[in-house]
Amino acid sequence: MKTQGYGFFITEPNAYKSLECNICGAECLVERNLPAKSGFISAMARMDKPRDEFSCPNLEEEWHEQAVQLVMEIEKTPSKRLARLMQQDLEDVLNENKT
Repeated sequence: MKTQGYGFFITEPNAYKSLECNICGAECLVERNLPAKSGFISAMARMDKPRDEFSCPNLEEEWHEQAVQLVMEIEKTPSKRLARLMQQDLEDVLNENKT
């Protein structure tokens, strides 16, 4: 699943030469100068211009989705103890799946 900001990024055309996945550190794949999205919601989200899309090559892997969910939960939890435990789980998932 693509969740913007978690291994998937939409940028202005040619704003970045390359990006690394903020979840697993892999170099993202890029599609440049994609056509503008059409429709009211896209315009409201300022997606009515050409764009570049960067996506992690591991985005569709089950372990990557698990890592994304852990990162999102770490960001949400008010508990420092739970965050530390989840951070350890995240590190385990990433270490088990290094490419």
